[in-house]
Amino acid sequence: MARKRNEELNAATAEAIKNAARQLMAEEGTNGLSIRGIAKVIDLTPPAIYHYFASLDELTTVLIAENFNALADALEQASAKSSAKTAGNRLFDVTLAYRQWSVENPLDFQLIYGNPIPGYVAPPEATVPAVVRTFVVAVSLMEEALHTGELVPVAPYSDVPEPARARIQELIDENGYPIAVLSMYLTLVLWTQIHGLIYLEVFNHIQHNVGDTDVFYRAQMTSMLTAMGLKTFT
Repeated sequence: MARKRNEELNAATAEAIKNAARQLMAEEGTNGLSIRGIAKVIDLTPPAIYHYFASLDELTTVLIAENFNALADALEQASAKSSAKTAGNRLFDVTLAYRQWSVENPLDFQLIYGNPIPGYVAPPEATVPAVVRTFVVAVSLMEEALHTGELVPVAPYSDVPEPARARIQELIDENGYPIAVLSMYLTLVLWTQIHGLIYLEVFNHIQHNVGDTDVFYRAQMTSMLTAMGLKTFT
């Protein structure tokens, strides 16, 4: 019983440390993140923090991986729960879920896609699997739409620039991804559009100009997917 209580206490303290880190980033940005600052927020000594996280970098890595996985969970759920019968419409639902998670968790979005933390380098083995999860949902739907003929890309989306084609093929070969170069390229293009819009919204740069950001985002996603050549998309 005592061991279980200790485990629960340790888990609760680790969660409190992560929440304190989020609070500091909300108040001071990524530059304000420090072990001393976190310890002050939750009334612990700085050395006590190291019982739970070996370093500030380790804590940052845990937060980043958790955020990417939370985003991936939201996208997977959106695809699984979508009532749409076509890949294109399920992809549309996934793009909406991407924005929804981001605007509901702006601090977490900023941590994984915003300002870099000075001196921090994310370890690929700890973060890449979570990052890939966020991409798999959309690229799988894009691949499905290509295979069924629902997606018939038209210029300029039908032409992959050679440097991008070479790099994408390299990534596919290295990782054994069961997708076509064109599927990954189109998903990357869509991703840049998604992030441009979300980034502007999260940092409050677009609200004044478009009024209803949800309506504006939906319209842009509809336009983008239609322009790519999704014939059954409505």
